[in-house]
Amino acid sequence: MRKLPTDSLGKSEITTAVQRAVEAALAAVLQQQKRRPAKLPPPTRKQAAKAAADPRPSSSKHGFRGVPPPLDFSLADLSPDQLLTEFECAALTRLSTSSFEAWRKRPDHPLKWTKITGGRVRYRAGDVRQFIASGYRPRRGRPRKKDPPSAPRRRVARPRATINPGATVP
Repeated sequence: MRKLPTDSLGKSEITTAVQRAVEAALAAVLQQQKRRPAKLPPPTRKQAAKAAADPRPSSSKHGFRGVPPPLDFSLADLSPDQLLTEFECAALTRLSTSSFEAWRKRPDHPLKWTKITGGRVRYRAGDVRQFIASGYRPRRGRPRKKDPPSAPRRRVARPRATINPGATVP
């Protein structure tokens, strides 16, 4: 790099010239960013809530499995026939979405559910209200398997070993 003669320009003049060049380059970059159209539409309210609740990347094969953040609507305002998603029910009850998934596999499921077209699971708002009012608290872990009733055991008489006092041991 070639040195500029310092006698023609002062140090302060060089500094101001460099600052102006940097500012001009920065203004040009900002101007280009303003001209670019947005590639994706802004996320919906549901997508934003899901992204905020799930710190993992969205490429997970299981989907969201945690406790979602509280919702911004009231369950009391909904009609009893209103259908809610698993995510919304989990947010209302403050339980994990995987709890609802596991409950559907059990015959003694504490919350009624409905499958609609496409195999999607929905819960009625009235059933969710009733579930919350019941005060049901899920147990941790897997449900215990019930043992089938066993038939009473028959005792088998075993012959006792007798010791012959007159016998000699070889």
